Amino acid sequence: MLKTQILRCICSKRNSLRLVRGFHHEFSKPEQTTSTDGNKTEQKEAKPTFASGVQNKYKIFRDEEALEIFDVEEARYQQQELPAAAEQDQYEGLNLKRGVRGVFDIEDLVQLLRKENVDDIFVCYVPEELKYVDHLAVCSARSYRHMLSTAEFVRRIFKIKRSKGDLLPRIEGEKSRDWMAMDLGNIALHIFSPQAREHYDLESLWAIGSQYDTESQKPQNPYGDIFTAKQPST
Repeated sequence: MLKTQILRCICSKRNSLRLVRGFHHEFSKPEQTTSTDGNKTEQKEAKPTFASGVQNKYKIFRDEEALEIFDVEEARYQQQELPAAAEQDQYEGLNLKRGVRGVFDIEDLVQLLRKENVDDIFVCYVPEELKYVDHLAVCSARSYRHMLSTAEFVRRIFKIKRSKGDLLPRIEGEKSRDWMAMDLGNIALHIFSPQAREHYDLESLWAIGSQYDTESQKPQNPYGDIFTAKQPST
């Protein structure tokens, strides 16, 4: 009885081996090589074709075949090379180092404003006894978008040039379509529309004095405009 069970086990193992061998030979048939005279000389067992479908459908990349292997950050940096180069061209000709009297020296700011193609740049020296700024800079922009882009570009270069203790300036009147101002520490920058610049005339106020400024010399009404204001209809 025991011998019969052993024989049955041996027979079942042989059958399973035959099935495995049959499966193996079915998917990995030997290849025949042909000599130069056309006679079949030897048989070479083909590699298993288990992954042949994947290899045909997708291209396989191997590390040993690659010239350089980048991690995620390096790959992103490689993709950003062209934008970085374009941004570098945007700063071409500008001094990106901190100035002597402030983040901007007045010459650097004027150079930046010229690069932004603003009109009628005016610069004047402010006396020290006023304890305001060293210089006043005024310019005109052709549109609201031009005003805002100029102010934002000045702020961006300020951020590059500044040291640790230099506070980033705000754009005063950021939503105004007539007048934007920035306190750069040692320089007060004013960006006007052409109409507003003519109306406020800061050049006369700061260059030759308030006594020659029409707005400063207007008589003051102690009662304000309460008598000239339009009364609501009843």
